[in-house]
Amino acid sequence: MAGRWASIGTSALALVLATGCLGSFAPPATRPGLGRERTVTILVEGTPGLAFTGSYGTPLSTVSTRGTVPARYTVKTAAAVAATFVKEQEEGELILRLLADGQEVMRRTTRAPFGTVVVAYQFVQ
Repeated sequence: MAGRWASIGTSALALVLATGCLGSFAPPATRPGLGRERTVTILVEGTPGLAFTGSYGTPLSTVSTRGTVPARYTVKTAAAVAATFVKEQEEGELILRLLADGQEVMRRTTRAPFGTVVVAYQFVQ
């Protein structure tokens, strides 16, 4: 019985991370005109052809997606960006890289079966 609850808890946590990550952090306090808009590129890399689902965006706007490795998404923001991607198969590696104005600011990876990768980056004003 305890194993069943642990499995349900793990599934619920993965679902929360996959669907609710982007709303879990507040945008930094800024006054109008002070934050410089940046172009953030989300690179989905790893095992070629690996299927994934995910979401990405800013604290105010998110987009759901489905695709295969490699993939690239772009977000324009002055505050923060976040992404959650989930492997749709057991095998393979899923890598998420965040590039802000062309410079890598974060990288996360998973090889876990049906693993989840979560990245969030907040710009200092």
